[in-house]
Amino acid sequence: MRMMDAIASEWRMQFQRPSALLLLLAFAAVLVYGGLAGKAERDGRAAAIASHHADIAGAMDQWLADLRELERLGAGADLPPRTGSPMDVVFASSLPQAPLADFAVGQSDLLPFLGEISLWDPDIRLFSKYEIADPVALALGGFDISKAVILFLPLLLLVFCFDAIAADRDANRLGLAVAQGVSVRRLFWRRLLPRAGIVLFVAFAAAAVALLMGQGGASPGGRLAAFGLWSLLALVYGLFWLMLIAWVASFNRSGEFNVLVLLGLWVGLTLVVPAATSAAAEALYPTPSRLAYLADAREVENQTRLRQADVANQFMLDHPELLVNQESQIPAFVQSAFLVTSTVDEATQPVLASFEAALRGRENVIGLFRYLSPAVAVHSLFNELAGTSAGRHQDYLAQARQFKAEYARRVGPNVVAMQPIDSAFYLALPEFRFDGEPLADRLARGAAPLAVLLLLSALMAALANRRLGAASPIDS
Repeated sequence: MRMMDAIASEWRMQFQRPSALLLLLAFAAVLVYGGLAGKAERDGRAAAIASHHADIAGAMDQWLADLRELERLGAGADLPPRTGSPMDVVFASSLPQAPLADFAVGQSDLLPFLGEISLWDPDIRLFSKYEIADPVALALGGFDISKAVILFLPLLLLVFCFDAIAADRDANRLGLAVAQGVSVRRLFWRRLLPRAGIVLFVAFAAAAVALLMGQGGASPGGRLAAFGLWSLLALVYGLFWLMLIAWVASFNRSGEFNVLVLLGLWVGLTLVVPAATSAAAEALYPTPSRLAYLADAREVENQTRLRQADVANQFMLDHPELLVNQESQIPAFVQSAFLVTSTVDEATQPVLASFEAALRGRENVIGLFRYLSPAVAVHSLFNELAGTSAGRHQDYLAQARQFKAEYARRVGPNVVAMQPIDSAFYLALPEFRFDGEPLADRLARGAAPLAVLLLLSALMAALANRRLGAASPIDS
């Protein structure tokens, strides 16, 4: 029997029932809904980023216009005394959206993806909490098509494939089928593969619909290439579960045995192990208390402000080459604010380092658990592909802080000397550009767990095939 004939036969026998059709439609609807939810999340981020850049561009255009007016008219210009101060230069920063950002929300609903880089704000407030959201919703995470595939694709494969031969055994028809010259092994694969093929076809068709609906502003070529990688990862994930179903079914037990074992494995691998991963990561590498961090930073800031004259004097002693412009119109508190901010940043650097060290430790723990759960392994790769992983967000935060530090070093002498910068200097300043790790390098970190999944799939397929070759149509 050709494969198309087998698929047609299984469709008539297994999928034309109203309950089966409704289940397939519900599965497709969940995937499409996940795509729409991810699109809404991505579009919200894109709108926030566009508004952020537009607001700062407008403010800096006005600042530049005032500076040019000061350069043209000098002290006779009717302008605020702080005009031209490098302290008032603000840079827009944002994490660029990946072409397939709507397919996985990842950490983008918890970690900042945009921020205003300003010398007025110490690092502790550079990325303060940027939104107020329902804590329960944040704990559960946003729903997207990748999460739908991780959770529901194994269930659909389980529902339609667990009784590939158990149904005939339970109805005492298996012996009759074998008596007609069909081996148990051949009968099993001829039923299992078409059923799985139909489920996977529905999944990828729904994903393609979500791809078209969520086009957005990404280039079609880059989006299509990313979707090809996403589909390959989803296929590997589905193949693992299919071979796990085949291995359990090869024991040639009753349908009740198969479904109970497979449901237990689904709960363990998709729910229990990921939850244990988060718990273990937090227990081994607990996040430093943000409240304690804020309290320490505020204490340092208050103490620095109380002795800001000493801080300024010490800075001038360390930098005798600086000459304070006594005739400058720039208020003295601008200089003090810069020195206080620099001191707070230096004092709180160890706390920031502890946050980053805890994150790296948790990522290492999650990396180990990728070998224990296909859900953790594939979902991590989905997030990397969508550009919404925790690591990418942390790279953005670190680069934004580094950009601010480099700008502070560049204009610090002007601020302390209470001298404005000129328009040519401002126009030569670089804009913030996120320099992300290449996608290939990010995906390479998850290649080993993916290879283990493929190896386990091949091993389970071989064991199932061998066991089915020796299966009896009569013995249970």
